[in-house]
Amino acid sequence: MKKFFVILLIIGTVFHADNLRAQKKRTVKSHSSPRADSIRMVSQLRKEALSRRQDSIYEARELMKEKRQQAIDERNEKLEAKRRKKGIPLTQEIAAGYRIASDGWSFFANRGFLNIDDPAKPKTLFAWIDFSEKKHPKEKNISNEVFSTIYPDEPKPLPYKYGKINNFYQFKFGIGNMKPISGKLDKKNVVIYWSYSAGISLGLLKPYYLDLIVKEGNGYVRKFAKFEDSTKEYFLDPTNQGYILGGADFTRGIGDIQIKPGLALKSALYFDYSPTKKIFSGIELGASAEMYTQKIPIMATIKSTSVFFNVYVDFRFGKRWE
Repeated sequence: MKKFFVILLIIGTVFHADNLRAQKKRTVKSHSSPRADSIRMVSQLRKEALSRRQDSIYEARELMKEKRQQAIDERNEKLEAKRRKKGIPLTQEIAAGYRIASDGWSFFANRGFLNIDDPAKPKTLFAWIDFSEKKHPKEKNISNEVFSTIYPDEPKPLPYKYGKINNFYQFKFGIGNMKPISGKLDKKNVVIYWSYSAGISLGLLKPYYLDLIVKEGNGYVRKFAKFEDSTKEYFLDPTNQGYILGGADFTRGIGDIQIKPGLALKSALYFDYSPTKKIFSGIELGASAEMYTQKIPIMATIKSTSVFFNVYVDFRFGKRWE
């Protein structure tokens, strides 16, 4: 009986211990559930915070991008306003002037087209025309004062050029280019260009007439004559005052003009100055060459040539526009 109570006591003790352990597990489990919820909540809050941070970073980047774009737009607007203020770039020009050469003179005109790839230093393609006269360095005007003194009632002779037998004029046209070397095309600035051009020259050879005393029959008569074999002795009168009275007006010999075709080349430095945006003036210093298909007789006492070289300076005025 005593053993039976001992066994019951042991069984009861074991059962009580099992109940205590189960209760402890339930207590731990009940205590661990809020902690897990707390951990999950913290994790969720962290995720939300991270998401908000990422959103903030994205928004900040977008804001910076918008500000940069706004700054670019404002800068472009300022540049556009500045461009509008300056006006549309100048793309065309026209100029005319006078040229003094070592062997004559010219009147000329240029029509230019500006390449504005670089508005500050535009290249200029131009077409040109030119009317010139070639003069030999030995040409010299002489006046016959003796005749007017002896025959005061006769028309006064014009000055003449001893030994001259032809006037040589040229009508030239062609194209050229000007490349800027230094300076900026702007108001009150000087731009230096290298200019080069080529073209066609139509030479106009007009006989030079003299007012002569010519022997006819038993006497002498006054007449205008050009250089020919029959008048050669009069043109080359060594006294300069015997047979030659003077020169003739420009219109004599126009009907006898001969055309002499040739080529014209030119290279120069051109200095451009613009007192205003659209008005300009300039000086060009250069050299030119002309080559003709035949020799050009200008002076009877000088060997004829078909090639002419000279140096020159010209002065021009012009206008540019859009």
